[in-house]
Amino acid sequence: MSTKFNCCTGHSLKALCNEEEREALLSFKTGVHDPSNRLSSWVSEECCNWEGVLCHNTTGHVLRLNLRWDVYQRASSLGGNISSSLLHLKHLRYMDLSCNDFGSLNIPKFFGFLSNLRYLNLSSAGFGGVIPHQLGNLSKLHYLDIGNCQYYIHRNSLNVEDLEWISGLPFLEYLDMTTVNLSKTSNWLQVMNKLHSLSVLRLSNCELLAIDSLRHVNFSNLLILDLSWNHLISSSFDWFADLSSLTTLNLADNTIHGQIPYGLRNMSSLIFLDLSYNKFASSLPDCSITYLDLSDNALEGDILRSLGNLCAFQLSKISHRSQGECKILEYLNLGENSIKELDASSNLQLTVQASSNWTPPFQLTGLDLGSCLLGPQFPAWLQTQKNLYDLNMSYAGISDVIPAWFWTRTYQTIDLSHNQIIGSIPSLHFPRIHLGSNNFTDPQPQISSDVVELDLSDNLFRGSLSPMLCRQRTNKEVNLLNSLDVSGNLLSGELPNCWMYWRELTVLKLGNNNLTGHIPSSMASLIWLGSLHLRNNHLSGNFPLPLKNCSSLMVLDLSENELTGSIPEWIGNFIGKIIETFLEVGRILYTASLMVLVLHSNKFNGSIPVELCHLNSLQILDLGNNNLSGTIPRCFGNYSRMIKPSNSTSPFPFHDPYYITFGSTDEATLVMKGVEYEYHKSLGLLAGIDLSSNNLSGGIPEEFTSLHGLIFLNLSHNHLQGKIPVKIGDMKSLESLDLSMNRLSGVIPQGMATIAFLSHLNLSYNNLSGQIPSGTQLRGFSPFSFIGNPELCGAPLTDDCGEDGKPKAPIPDNDGKDDSGWIDMKWFYLGMPWGFAVGVWAIFAPLALKRAWRHAYFQFLDEMKYKLLGWCL
Repeated sequence: MSTKFNCCTGHSLKALCNEEEREALLSFKTGVHDPSNRLSSWVSEECCNWEGVLCHNTTGHVLRLNLRWDVYQRASSLGGNISSSLLHLKHLRYMDLSCNDFGSLNIPKFFGFLSNLRYLNLSSAGFGGVIPHQLGNLSKLHYLDIGNCQYYIHRNSLNVEDLEWISGLPFLEYLDMTTVNLSKTSNWLQVMNKLHSLSVLRLSNCELLAIDSLRHVNFSNLLILDLSWNHLISSSFDWFADLSSLTTLNLADNTIHGQIPYGLRNMSSLIFLDLSYNKFASSLPDCSITYLDLSDNALEGDILRSLGNLCAFQLSKISHRSQGECKILEYLNLGENSIKELDASSNLQLTVQASSNWTPPFQLTGLDLGSCLLGPQFPAWLQTQKNLYDLNMSYAGISDVIPAWFWTRTYQTIDLSHNQIIGSIPSLHFPRIHLGSNNFTDPQPQISSDVVELDLSDNLFRGSLSPMLCRQRTNKEVNLLNSLDVSGNLLSGELPNCWMYWRELTVLKLGNNNLTGHIPSSMASLIWLGSLHLRNNHLSGNFPLPLKNCSSLMVLDLSENELTGSIPEWIGNFIGKIIETFLEVGRILYTASLMVLVLHSNKFNGSIPVELCHLNSLQILDLGNNNLSGTIPRCFGNYSRMIKPSNSTSPFPFHDPYYITFGSTDEATLVMKGVEYEYHKSLGLLAGIDLSSNNLSGGIPEEFTSLHGLIFLNLSHNHLQGKIPVKIGDMKSLESLDLSMNRLSGVIPQGMATIAFLSHLNLSYNNLSGQIPSGTQLRGFSPFSFIGNPELCGAPLTDDCGEDGKPKAPIPDNDGKDDSGWIDMKWFYLGMPWGFAVGVWAIFAPLALKRAWRHAYFQFLDEMKYKLLGWCL
């Protein structure tokens, strides 16, 4: 069923469109860039029936203009210019242009002369520059949003030099300036205090540096105050005591130190308090809070005991950096409270202690003690928690056997990963199970059809996967398993051929085992598979044909196996799917095209198929250490994900983030800067190409220089010829560049010295010539980055350049053999261990064979020992 979200549309039989206002709207439409024809209805005579336009029922004057773009709309966002013809809409009360993209256009000054406006929303609309003070003329305004939406791309890049114009909005009730730069407005608090009607104030991520004291609080009607993600350091918020109506206070992600504001005691209406990521170091005041986040502070002492004073406390987070001994299970009095969930996670120095026969005076539904020290025994008091559904005891130092009663409960989510838990696991029936990084052993557990996520990675399971996965299923039984991770075990044998039972899988991780054979045909059943990891096994055969049916793949890692043959052309068909779900659910399930392709360290041969260029979303391409030949496709320069620097702070979700299970992300193992790294949370920020250690020939395509978002590029150990592209300096995001062991010639482009983030460079063993470009960026690298280029000179090499730009020292004659330098160096390194072995054997062999020589040698050592002792005494 198709899901469509429309802006507000007026349909009135009484309203007759005002001709002057109709012409004004058409003039506005002319200046707007509308690639998907969202304003297609703006052609009829009756403008009151146009999409996004609402008129007065009797006068026909335009009252509302709602052109907000929604991420779920099929149509594209608007852009272009905004015509001053809107000034003819003299009765306009409501204007919403949010979440469009006007390309850093300044907010039009004439907006300040739409004198009847009550509602103005320009959030995340792509405006930039200084906010015009003319907005202060909108004296009737009740709602002003010029910030950035939380769930949309941060498109606005606005700043303010003087905030006094805000005081011209006496009726303002809602003000959102999220991400607007207010660093030059030291009097921001005094200005906001003039707004008597203000009930919502959002100044998150505004570069605020300080909070001044207030003698008198005028905006006492505030309900929501958000000052998160700033640079506030003071905690003297005495004026908080006058905010008696405040329900939500967010001071997260500042550097506030000292005591938690005492004024919180008078906030009887406060229900949401976020003080996380600061440096508070005190206990909690008395208040009735239903949500509290104190994570990442410097809390000390018996912090958890003070939670007993929170009368209606429901959710507590005291994660990160709290110090001292957590005595909650012995000293916290919660008998008369309604505590339901407790989160004390990521307190690396907290120890939760309880006697084996202790019975808590509460019943929890959620418990998060991740990274608290609970072990070595499994906490026996958990058996008293009959209503517990969500449990996290990861990184808890538990090295015990899990008791039998635990597996009979009906948890929704359990996370016992990263402990040293031993023993076996019976059948599993919880929806979400995370038991990775322990010492669990065989037999492999039976998986219920109700399990959605299962992580058994990095344990000690052996043998074939068939006993766990290939149990006979009934026709009516539908397995809900969405994510399976059994990587890092001791599994062996061929992959089971029963994947038709697990059609709901979107994540499958089987890497770092000893699996052999071919990819089974039943894997073609996994049409929703978004991530497949089979790296570091012993799989063989050609590129797996069953994967041709897995067109939803976003991440494919087949590296470090023994796969052969050519890379098939059909791999270019991994372009994703879009599926519309039910309207009442309000969610769209979709899969993007392939983003990560890692085929490193196999035996693939033939040329690189140009069909790879069809993968527009490809962000990481690693074909290194194979036997590929031919030239590098020029169309690699068209990868859109590599052209624009990534601003994604999360790894790749496989579907709509509101649809998938919370936390579904991905990972990849990549070689960067000559070192193998595992990327998890930062994977979404990476973009790179590795074609190293193949037999590629030809030149480096000039089109590569358009990949401005590329982080790493490795073309080393090939047979590439020609010059380094002149515009390589345009690749401003490059951090690692390796072009070594090729046949490149010519000078090093001067632009390479302007790549500011470049921290790893290897141009060794080519035929480069001339002077190394000046500047600290290149000259700060080791000489080993440039050796093997006889005609190269200048710092950091020891060979100075003459007036002709050539080395002053005589250039060795290679007799026309381009590869002789690095070939000789290879023989040198290959000969080193043999030389060492021969030298050692030449010394110790006579001692082993000649008894007289052996006695003389050790007698000599004894004499030297006594002489040394004599000198010391």
